[in-house]
Amino acid sequence: MDPVTAHPHPTDRPRWAITAIVVWVLLQIPRLIAIPLVGGVLDDRESDAWLYPAILDIVVAISAPLVAYAIWRKRGLAVWVTAIVFFVVSIVDHGDAVTAGLTATTPRIFGGPADPSIGAAVVPIVQAVIDVVVLGMLTSKKLRAYYLGPIGSSQ
Repeated sequence: MDPVTAHPHPTDRPRWAITAIVVWVLLQIPRLIAIPLVGGVLDDRESDAWLYPAILDIVVAISAPLVAYAIWRKRGLAVWVTAIVFFVVSIVDHGDAVTAGLTATTPRIFGGPADPSIGAAVVPIVQAVIDVVVLGMLTSKKLRAYYLGPIGSSQ
């Protein structure tokens, strides 16, 4: 621990955990595939049920490079909270996608049209589980201490 900054030394950096989180964040960029889905919904070619999940996909995908950079290069409360909010929004989006997949036809961009099915819900469920695991990592004592310094290491 560096007594001047009250933060762990760079050698105390949980590199593997941070690398895994950053890789998972960057793997969210392909969610930009939802841009044509928004157009399809607005043109009445796709079910309205897909509009909100598509918008959240775009928000997550656009913010992913900024969140990844912050997680990799910065520390502090703002970075830690931003990462948590990013994954909470992602989980909410996956929940909406599961709901849309079970109640509406599959969009053409995802291989539809097909009737609602559990198959359309499997991928977002798996992604949500990974997001929950990452949230667990972010709230672990070691990563809290790394990002928050002495505040995060209490308890």
